[in-house]
Amino acid sequence: MRPSGEFRFEEAELGRWARNQGLSIGVGKSASAPSAVDPETQPLVAAVYRGHILHKVPGVSAGEVLSNLVELAPLEESCDRLALLEQLQAREGLASTALGHGVALPHPRTPTKTFVQKPMVVLAMLDGVADWKALDGEAVHTAILLLSPSPKEHLGVLSRIAFLLRDARFVDALRTHASAEEIMALMTELEAGFGQ
Repeated sequence: MRPSGEFRFEEAELGRWARNQGLSIGVGKSASAPSAVDPETQPLVAAVYRGHILHKVPGVSAGEVLSNLVELAPLEESCDRLALLEQLQAREGLASTALGHGVALPHPRTPTKTFVQKPMVVLAMLDGVADWKALDGEAVHTAILLLSPSPKEHLGVLSRIAFLLRDARFVDALRTHASAEEIMALMTELEAGFGQ
C-alpha cells in the first residue's frame, strides 16, 4: 500500500519474506522490556516483551497459524523451528488448545530450554478466523503462543494469561485487533492486579 506517499507493509508478510531470504529482522515491538517491568511480579508482560504482538497473521486452520507463528517468533537463530512446530502439532493432537471465546493458547506439551531460556509469548491476532476445534465451537481470532523453559515458569505465565482472559476488556481488545500499545497498557494494568 502507498497511502499519502508512504510505503506500508503487512508485518506478518514482511517477516515471512525476510525469513525466506535468510534475513533476521525484528517484527513487532522491541524484544527487551522496559526497566520498569519486573519479571517476578509481571512475568506475562515481560514474556510478551521478549516475544511479539502481531496483527493480521494469516491462517484458516490451527496448523496454518502454528506454522506462521513458528516462522514469525523471535527465536534464536540456532533454534530448531521445525522441532518446535512438531511439538506444537503434537500437543494439538492430544487436545485442542482453543480456550473458548475465540482464543487459543498453543504451547509445547513439556516446557524446555530447547527453544527459549526465558518465557516468551507471541500474541497473534489473526487476519480472519481459524477453525481450532474449540469446545465452544467458536472460531479462533487470536492465538497466544507460550514458550517456557521450565514447568514453574510456564505455570506462572499461564496463570496470568488465564486471569487476563477472564476480563471482558482484554478479550474485546483482542477481538477488535487493538493496537500493540493499547494491549500492552491493558495487560500491564490487569497483571498488576493479579492475586489481589
